[in-house]
This record gives sequence, C-alpha cells and structure tokens, in this order.
Amino acid sequence: MLSAFLSAFAMFLVWNYISRKDADMEDAYGLATSEQVVVASRDVLQYETIRPTDVETISVPKIALSPGRINNPTDVIDSVAAVPLRKGEFILDNKIISKNIYSGLDSQVSMGHRAISIPVNYKSGVGFLLRPGDRVDLAAHFEYRSTSARISEVKIFMQDLLVLASGRTIQADPPNGVDQNIMRTIMSTKGNENVNPEDVRAALNYAKTDANYQTVTLEVTPQQAQIIVYVMTVFRDSIICMLRQSDDRQLQRMGTTDLAAVMGENSFYAKGKKAPPPVVVPLPKFFDYVGGEPVPVTQ
Repeated sequence: MLSAFLSAFAMFLVWNYISRKDADMEDAYGLATSEQVVVASRDVLQYETIRPTDVETISVPKIALSPGRINNPTDVIDSVAAVPLRKGEFILDNKIISKNIYSGLDSQVSMGHRAISIPVNYKSGVGFLLRPGDRVDLAAHFEYRSTSARISEVKIFMQDLLVLASGRTIQADPPNGVDQNIMRTIMSTKGNENVNPEDVRAALNYAKTDANYQTVTLEVTPQQAQIIVYVMTVFRDSIICMLRQSDDRQLQRMGTTDLAAVMGENSFYAKGKKAPPPVVVPLPKFFDYVGGEPVPVTQ
C-alpha cells in the first residue's frame, strides 16, 4: 500500500509539473497569446517611403515579440525607413521616421512632374494655413508698359496645383508608429503616469510642424515650372496662393482684371473725363558725341 501511495504521489507530481510546463508553453507559443506584427514584404532601402505593398502582418508567438513592435500596418504606411529593411524583418518604431527635409522629397513627385518652391508670406500663403496635400491656384499682379500706356492687371495664371510641402513640412499627418518610442519614454518618466497620451502626441505633431514657413513647394509640369519662374523673376513678390476645395478639380478659363473691371461701368472712372494718352517719347536712333558727351538723336 505504501508503494502504491508513493507511486500515485509521484505520478501526481509529474502530472502537475507537465501541466505547468504545458501552460507555460501555451502562453509562450500558443495562438491565444500571439500577436499580429508588421514585417517588410520586400527589401526596403534606407530613406525609402514605405508603401502599402511593402508591408504585411504575420502571427508571432509571445516569446518572440520584440520591444517597439508595430501591430497595425497603417501606422507604418507613408513613413520613411530610417535603416535598410530586409524582407521578413520586423518593422520597429525606431526603424521608421516621418517624412521631413532629411528623408527627401523626390519620392513625392509624380513621374514627369517637377517640384518648385515659391516664396509666401502671411497674406500670400493663406495665413500660413497651407498644408501638404492641399491644392491651390496662383494669381499675380502684372504691370507693364504698352505702346501708349502703362497697364496694370491681375490674372489667375495657374490652377489646381498640388502642395507637396509647406516650408520643411512634407507630411501633414505623421504615421502613428513613428513616435511610439518617444511616447513610451515620456510616459514611463517618473511623474508622467497620469499624462494623457493624446496630449503628448499632439505636442509632438505641433513641434514637427513648420508653422511660419517662408516657401510653399508645388508639383508642376516642366512647362508650368517655366511660367512660374518667369513670373517670379519679372513680377517678383506678386504671386498669391488661393486654396481650393480638395475635391474641386475643375479648371476655369479666367480673364484678366483691371481697375475698370473692379470699378464697373457706373463709376466715375468709367464716366469721368478721360485723361489724355501719355506722350510717347521717341527712342533715339543713334547718339552723336558733342564735346565728348553722347547726345541722343531721334530724327
């Protein structure tokens, strides 16, 4: 009877040990405790923009989970690889960065288009409210001299242009996975236990936004780029940006606007006495040197 009791007790101890080990193995390797983790679906170069087709999710056991892991693919898409990524490699929060001046703008420019920056201020830049992804029209003040008078006109000379960057900001809403490591550090700091994570994220996004930018970068065709360069060179500081509704892609043929169009036909400008046309000063045909000084000769 003693032998039978000891045998039963030994079997109980073995069963209890195996049960605990089985529970530990199930916790470490079982499907119930595994997580979906984002990995690279192809080799990604350093500073390359991560596209939706560049990532996938796999089920990873609890024991193989890495710190800084990202579970949602949308937290990675449109971010930039801070280091080269191999196919199947875990995409961690310290391996991606937001798009900024260091990650490059070339991947944002469509094939066959160019990026060009125009200077803006508070008035011409829609109160510094332009953000990447907005669409704008461009207008300018054109002042020039015709054969008999000086002309002053305003015209919308470019429509429906995509804003690639406002100042150094080339991504309006950074991916959520970019700042996970920073947020984790802030939240784990002593005294920040009760801080709202959303307030921390809002502060990070505000810090990365160039609020008082001096330029706006637009996506244009080469022909449009030539026109903008000409206007900026000849009629400098006259370009005004006008924000469009994001779904409004209709182009309208716009005429020029001068003082007569603004005042209307009932104004004194239209009904009053017309000023005499300016006297045309004939250009000299040649210069005759009299007493060592050049004298213009018009006839």
